[in-house]
Amino acid sequence: MMIRRSAFFTIGLFILTMGVSLIIKAGLGASAWDALAVGESRMFDITVGTAVFINGIVLIILNAIIMKKRPDVLATLTIFVIGLLIDFWLLIILIDFAPVMMFNQFVALGIGILTVGLGVAVYLQAKFPASPMDTLMVAIHTRFGLNLRNSRIISEGFALSLAFLFKGDIGVGTILVTVLLGFVVQFMYPIFEQLFEKKSVAKTAVTTD
Repeated sequence: MMIRRSAFFTIGLFILTMGVSLIIKAGLGASAWDALAVGESRMFDITVGTAVFINGIVLIILNAIIMKKRPDVLATLTIFVIGLLIDFWLLIILIDFAPVMMFNQFVALGIGILTVGLGVAVYLQAKFPASPMDTLMVAIHTRFGLNLRNSRIISEGFALSLAFLFKGDIGVGTILVTVLLGFVVQFMYPIFEQLFEKKSVAKTAVTTD
């Protein structure tokens, strides 16, 4: 079971970060947290992945304060892998990818959103610690008794405010990612949940026999 979970986790993050990188490369604006990371990378001359990792560490501490509990050390691994893979895609695989025509930019953005949704749907099946960005929404929801929709609005609004402050990559893509990504994850998650459970049941049956 642990091998299967690790495989879903690794493959999911690999796909997720490819989508994030495609959205950034599209040049139309990234999601709030990624827009912040792009702004920080330009302002402080660091890689986007490094900025993502630093933001993640800060959020792990913030989430612990909100929840009044110890920081989730294991979440450090998740955000480290995410930052590492984002730099892998941006600095190695997609380094020369820079769509200029608006049509191509929107195509890259659309593929990026679908890919991020796919990656999220896959990596969440592992039930490993989620990224600190996702955990912040849950922390706000749990600590202050707000529904998940309002908690997400607060979380994304916080990130967007910081992105403005750090002159991040904000544009029409930011809006599209915010609006569409949830629908993609909602559609794909049950598919991979069923696939994960089927394989787990099949493996258990074989072991029992």
